[in-house]
Amino acid sequence: MDARLIALKLFLDELDIAADLSTFANRKTIQKAVYLGQYAGADLGYRFVWDKMGPFSENLARDYYRLAEALNVGSEDYKSRILRPIIRESLKEVKPLLQPPTTWDGMPPDWLELVASVHYLSKVSKLTGPETRTVLKAEKPTLAPFIDVAATKLEEVPRLHFESWSSDASQH
Repeated sequence: MDARLIALKLFLDELDIAADLSTFANRKTIQKAVYLGQYAGADLGYRFVWDKMGPFSENLARDYYRLAEALNVGSEDYKSRILRPIIRESLKEVKPLLQPPTTWDGMPPDWLELVASVHYLSKVSKLTGPETRTVLKAEKPTLAPFIDVAATKLEEVPRLHFESWSSDASQH
């Protein structure tokens, strides 16, 4: 197992995410958790583009399949390695964001899709709060009622550098 796959395995372990690719929901969880973790400072070198499910990295998809294959054949190279303390601290701050709030009535991977999408459109695409709402209402209408909940949760993670939308909250 090469160093990149070991880093990915340790990253996922730190967030309590299994490298289980058996369902689309699991793969979506990995994509969104890695996006958020990287933006918080635990950069594994993956670059993300906007996709119908929010931020997506083709290289990450390739690597998590390679990781699953290595694990399936019994590779345990990762067991003697640890993440640097600064990476662990970054992921520790993001971890609570991975859990949906009690007001969320959908599936956890959909919560991550919403949170990562709100963040990506605001921080990477540099859209304003109202512009982000417009895109999400058009492209993700079932998630749109929870945009403000996601934005509030993002504000609680300082490492994500998500600014308050309170100044434009009346425009939605």
